[in-house]
Amino acid sequence: MKATLLKLLPYAVGLLFGWLLLHPPEWLGPWRYPAMGALVLLALVAFTAVQILINLPADIAVEPDPGAASVPELARLAAEAEAVGFERIGSFRVGVAPPARMLAGVHRAERAYVAVYRTDTIPARTVFDFVSIFEGERGGLTTTSAIEGVALPGAPGSLRQALPGEPLTACWQRHREALAFLSERGLPPRSVLPAAFVGDFRESFRRQRAAFLARPLGTTLVTFFRAAFRTSPEVGPLVSRRGIEAAAARVRAGA
Repeated sequence: MKATLLKLLPYAVGLLFGWLLLHPPEWLGPWRYPAMGALVLLALVAFTAVQILINLPADIAVEPDPGAASVPELARLAAEAEAVGFERIGSFRVGVAPPARMLAGVHRAERAYVAVYRTDTIPARTVFDFVSIFEGERGGLTTTSAIEGVALPGAPGSLRQALPGEPLTACWQRHREALAFLSERGLPPRSVLPAAFVGDFRESFRRQRAAFLARPLGTTLVTFFRAAFRTSPEVGPLVSRRGIEAAAARVRAGA
C-alpha cells in the first residue's frame, strides 16, 4: 500500500496544484491568479526538496532480490554488460521511494561498477550507470543513461556525463574514454571488488546527502530548474565539455 501511494503521490500533487491554479480562492483578492501561481511555485520547490531528501536516506537499504534477475529489461542489459567484461555481483532491491530493483556488476581490469535499475514508478523506467571511484577517495566518474541522473547537482569530486538514448555498449566506451582522459590528468580510478560494491554504493548516497544538506535551498532550486526543463550542463561526453580541465584540477586538488 505504501509503495502504491509513493507511486501516485507526484500525480496527486500535480493534480492538486493544477486545480489550485485554475481555482484560486477569492480571499486572495483581485491578484489571486498570480498570487496562487507564486504559492504553487513555492510549494513545488518545497515538494522537490522533500522528494530529494526522501531519496537520499542516511543509510540506504540495499537488500538481496533474486527476482530482479528475471526482469527482462534488466536481464538484457546485464547480459550486454557481461559481454563487455563485467562480472555479475548480484541482484538487489534499493530503498528509494518508491523502491527500485537493481542488477550490479564489476569490471576489475577497467576498475568500474555497472548498476542497472528498474524503477517502480509509473511508468516504470530502466536506466543504467557506470561508476568509477578515484584513488584517494577524491570523488568519482559516473556515466548514466538517464538525464534525470544529473538533475541533482553532484557531490564534491563527482564528475558525470549523461548520455540519454545511447546504448549500453556506447555508454561504456564513453566511460572508458573519460577514465583515460582523467587518468592522464592525475585522477586514476582505484580498484573495485564485488565485495565492496554495497559499501561503495551506500557511501555514494551518504556523500550526496551531505552535499544536499550543506546547500539545501540552492541545490533544490537547481534540481527543480533542471528537472522542469530537462537540461543539465552534464549532458554529453565529458571529454569535450568546456571547463573540464579546470574541473579535473579542482577534484585533483580536493577543492
